[in-house]
Amino acid sequence: MRMILAALLLMPALSWAHGEDKPGPAGGHIRMPGAFHTELILDKEQGAHIFLIDMNFQNSTVKDSKIEMVAKYKKSEVKFTCSVMGGDHFHCVPEKKYPNKGELIVKAVRENAVGNPVSYKLPLPEFKTKEFVDPHAGHMGH
Repeated sequence: MRMILAALLLMPALSWAHGEDKPGPAGGHIRMPGAFHTELILDKEQGAHIFLIDMNFQNSTVKDSKIEMVAKYKKSEVKFTCSVMGGDHFHCVPEKKYPNKGELIVKAVRENAVGNPVSYKLPLPEFKTKEFVDPHAGHMGH
């Protein structure tokens, strides 16, 4: 029983050790689904930009990678369609509006490494960083 209690008390510290307490390299929220990290940034249209980065918080890739994403709140679920954007990350668009409550569940595969599902609780906490601006906006065909 003491071991379980100790593990529960250490869980927040363990997640912080993986960088989940500060912004990622693109200014987003970090989770660790396995041998890599996901970095999520929401845009004004409720779309999500997801970077698949290595253990050193570098080298975002989409090669041999994919994202599945869903927003969940109580019994409702909103699915996202995810596609490669700019060659370095995924852009996931919801099928409809979803509440800014509940959670976003992301299932990621990075370079054929399958990660565990990760949860981003909504609303996302704000970091003291500038708002995400897509570097590929306005470039057609990329």
